[in-house]
Amino acid sequence: MNFALEAVRGLKACWRLVCMDEDGLDDLDLSSDGFWNSFAAIFLVAPLYLYSSSAGARLATPPQPERHWFGSLALLALLWVLWPLIMFTVARIIDRRHHYVRYIVAYNWSSVYVIAALVPVFLLQQVGIIEAVTGALLSLCVIVWSLYYRWYVAKVALDVPPMTASLLVVGDLAMSVVASIIV
Repeated sequence: MNFALEAVRGLKACWRLVCMDEDGLDDLDLSSDGFWNSFAAIFLVAPLYLYSSSAGARLATPPQPERHWFGSLALLALLWVLWPLIMFTVARIIDRRHHYVRYIVAYNWSSVYVIAALVPVFLLQQVGIIEAVTGALLSLCVIVWSLYYRWYVAKVALDVPPMTASLLVVGDLAMSVVASIIV
């Protein structure tokens, strides 16, 4: 399957998950090719990530130093590979190895929505339509939604209890923070 068709399929499935329709999982390509092809979602995520990283640093109060675009891409690539590797072991430990592929495919494609959700906030703030305080509040709302969405994807894709899904989201967040400090 070509990238465009794979992307449409993955994004459609994850849009259903955004709408809290767990049957969206049925639309994912869970074959071996579908698993590996889901990593190509990075090509949709990367430009949004670069913009969000740069705009977030510039719009922060006080403004933060911007990470060089290469550093941002290196961090994204590290995170893109590290979480699936960590989850490979975790899925075995929590006896969800049989749902690992479904989770990673959903996680990868859902990443497009997670990063895309911040872009409008930064754009509105950058062009002066909203003030810094409003932008910060909206960013916080988007981050809370993103954490909830990650929780929902983990809960339904891995078929785990809510507390387990919560711990996975905390682990993902902690890994992201630590990697961001190191890179």
